[in-house]
Amino acid sequence: MDNIMKITSDARFRLARSLMTSGGDSTTNSFEGAIEIFASLLEETRNTCGETSLTAALCYYEYGNALFRAVVRRKPLDSDNENHDEDKKPAAKPSSAAARKRSLDDDKTKEPGLSVSNKRAKMENNVEEGDNDDDDIALALEMLSTSFSIFDWHSSTDEDKKTKPDEEGKRYSLTQIPRVLSTIGDIHSHCGKFGDAVDAYCRALPYRENAWEERQKPDKGESLSVDDLKCQRLLVETYALVAEALLACKEGEDVVCANDEDKDDDTNGATGKVLVAAKDRVDFAESHYATAREKLQDIVYQMGKLAAENVDLGDEKKDIGYLVMMLVGIGNKIH
Repeated sequence: MDNIMKITSDARFRLARSLMTSGGDSTTNSFEGAIEIFASLLEETRNTCGETSLTAALCYYEYGNALFRAVVRRKPLDSDNENHDEDKKPAAKPSSAAARKRSLDDDKTKEPGLSVSNKRAKMENNVEEGDNDDDDIALALEMLSTSFSIFDWHSSTDEDKKTKPDEEGKRYSLTQIPRVLSTIGDIHSHCGKFGDAVDAYCRALPYRENAWEERQKPDKGESLSVDDLKCQRLLVETYALVAEALLACKEGEDVVCANDEDKDDDTNGATGKVLVAAKDRVDFAESHYATAREKLQDIVYQMGKLAAENVDLGDEKKDIGYLVMMLVGIGNKIH
């Protein structure tokens, strides 16, 4: 965990994050600058901390997220599917230990000596300019899938592991996994692969629920902090994202996860796994929407309570406002 603190306090890391949140006419160039920095940091952490270190996992995420956000900036989402910021908004799904290992070994077996930044440059040189966005999306998904695999390994308690993850690393990984999964969901949603988006968001939900439940334990006390409010908001937002992705799926068709590796024999040759039957799609969306709306009421109440105590909410007030508008949009689609 010392390496995590070291990388997040690194001036280059902080600059890259700042570039991603900067506005103005040079925003696209700012994202490109962030991409270059995160690519460099990823190479550095892989060499100094190890391919499967938590620090490398974080840099894999930041690099992949920056690639995706740059694509969104160049080609914005439509009005019904707006971009979420990097912490709100992971798609290959390593569904077994063997699959996770394959994902972690990819960079060792494919094109040895080719850095992630050089990999992107090579892709750009081999395609027409209009295809660069597709290549950046593919590379972003590869980076995020690897990040997920590493965090997943550090968070699991497999008794067969030769090296046991430490408890602090496990707790940190459990906070990062839903972040990665949500970004994968955002990418699929951006690409119109709403079944895969539903799958990613649904996989993020248990982590968000567990994180919120942890904060409800008696030994946590009764006082509410801004971090508590953010944790609750992220949970509600994930419910909303599931509902939004379900409603975006084609009417009259099953919701299918095309990237699911565990294909059943009774799919009649269909690609992927059916997540929700066509007849149940709207009902499932309404259920997640209703849960989000109910939980939002408590968030608004708690936010008002903190404001009355003159607590600085920072960006959380704006994020909650966005969530309210998001749920209004979903409600309009349902009704």
